[in-house]
Amino acid sequence: MTAINQANHFFNQGKIQQAEQLYRQLLQQNPNDINSLWGLGKVGLALNSYPMARDIFSKCVQMAPQQPALWLSLAEVHQKLTRYDQAEQAIKKAYQLKTDFVPSLLALAVFYSESGKYDEADALLKKLQQLHPQHIQAFCLQVRIKSVTQINQYAKQMLNLLGDNKLPDAQQILLHYAFSDLYHQNKDYQQAFEHLNQANQKQRAKIQFSVKDMQGYFNQLIASFDAKMLADRPLKSNEAVDSKPIPIFIVGQPRSGSTLLEQMLIGHSAISSGGELPFIGGDIAQGLHQITGKNYPEACRLLQPQHCKELAAHYLKSLQNLAPDARYIIDKMPANYQSIGLIKMLMPQAKVIHIRRDPIDVSWSIYRNHFSSPEPYFCSLTEIGQYHHCYERVMAHWQSVCPQYIHTIAYQDLVNQPQREISKVLQFCGLDFEEMCLTFSQQQRHISTLSDVQLRQGIQTNTAGAWQPYRQHLQPLFDALK
Repeated sequence: MTAINQANHFFNQGKIQQAEQLYRQLLQQNPNDINSLWGLGKVGLALNSYPMARDIFSKCVQMAPQQPALWLSLAEVHQKLTRYDQAEQAIKKAYQLKTDFVPSLLALAVFYSESGKYDEADALLKKLQQLHPQHIQAFCLQVRIKSVTQINQYAKQMLNLLGDNKLPDAQQILLHYAFSDLYHQNKDYQQAFEHLNQANQKQRAKIQFSVKDMQGYFNQLIASFDAKMLADRPLKSNEAVDSKPIPIFIVGQPRSGSTLLEQMLIGHSAISSGGELPFIGGDIAQGLHQITGKNYPEACRLLQPQHCKELAAHYLKSLQNLAPDARYIIDKMPANYQSIGLIKMLMPQAKVIHIRRDPIDVSWSIYRNHFSSPEPYFCSLTEIGQYHHCYERVMAHWQSVCPQYIHTIAYQDLVNQPQREISKVLQFCGLDFEEMCLTFSQQQRHISTLSDVQLRQGIQTNTAGAWQPYRQHLQPLFDALK
C-alpha cells in the first residue's frame, strides 16, 4: 500500500491523528502533492478547524482548478463557515466543470433544497434520475421536497430495491425513511409505520451501547456541578473574556423547535447564527482533557480561572470565524444542554435558551426522522423515552443550581403566541423586539436541518398530536415515558 493510500485508509477508518501525521510527512517531501494537501484539508474539516481547511482547499483549487471534487470540498467548508454565497459558487463551479458528475449534481440539488429553491433542486434531481434511474439519495430528496408524492411507477421501482439483499444497510435505511414519509402523506399509516420501524431497527442494530449504559455519565454530570461549585468556580463578569460576539445557546431535545426559534431570532438585526456547532463537545472537551488529564465532566472541578479564560477565548474565536461582525451569535447544538454548567464557568455573559416540547410530540418526531448519528435515543421507542427522563433530570438540576442563567420557553407557547414569546427571549438577551423576527418564512435563507421544508411554510400551530394515527404502535414509548 502506498503512503497516500495508507493515509487515506487511516482517515476513512477515523484514525484522524495518524492520517494527519502521514499527510504532513508526505507534504514535507513534496509540498505540491495535491492528494496529500486535499487529505490534510479533510482532516481540518474533521477536526472542526474550518479556517485551516478553507485555506488548504483554496490552495487545492488553485493548483488543480479542473477537478470538481476539490471545488466540492471547498464548498463544504464554506458552508461550515456559513459563507453560503461562496459555497454556492464553488458547487456551481464543480457542476460546470462536469455536468454529469453525480456528486456535483447531488450537492447542488441539496444546496438548492436547503435554500428553498425547490424547482431548481427538482430539475437537477430529474437529470440525476435520467443518468442513474436507481439513485437512492436523489429519490429520497425528491420525496423530502415533495416532488414525489405518490406511489407511482418511479416509486415502485425504488421500492423493489428494498428486496435486494445486496443493497447496503445505509441505503436501505434511507429508502425506508423515504417510504415512511411517502405513505404518511397518503395516509396509509400502517405501511408508513412498517417502513419507519424497519429503518429504526436497522439503525439500532448497528449501535453497541444503550441509554442504560449512559446513566453513570448523567449521575457524574449532576454530581460534578453542585450549587457551591458553580458559585465558586465561574469567572466573575469582570474577569470574563471580552465576548465579541455574545453567544446564545439554544438547548433541549432534538426536534423541540430549536430551528424555529433560531430562524425567528436571526431576524433581529443584532443576531447571527452558526447553526449546530460542534465546538463545546469537540474542541472544548478535548481542551479540558489536555489541561486536566480528565474527561468531562469531572475535569471541570480542576479548572483554574486562567484555564477558563483560555477555553472561552478559543470558543469565541471559533464564533468570530463564522460571523466577525456579529453582536450575538447562536449555537443551537441541542446536546449542549449537558454542558450548561461548563458554559456558565467559561462564559457567564452567554445567554442560554432552553426550548422544551410535549414529551410524546418530541419523542415521536425524533423517531420519525433520520439522524445520521448512531445513538440509541434516536431509533428505539423505549430508549427515546428513557433518554427523555435523563434530559429532564439534567435540566431540572441546572434549574436548581443556576436558575437565573437559563430562559425556558415552551414550543407550543412559541407557535401560539410568537410575538409575546420571542419578545421575552429578546428581553432576556438584552434586546428589543423587531418585526423581522416574525417574517422568517419570507426570507430566503439557507436552512440545513430536518426542519427546513416545514419552516418554509411559516409557523405551524397544528403539529401537536401528530403521533395520534400511530397510537397503536407506540405503547413502548408510553411505558418508557411513565
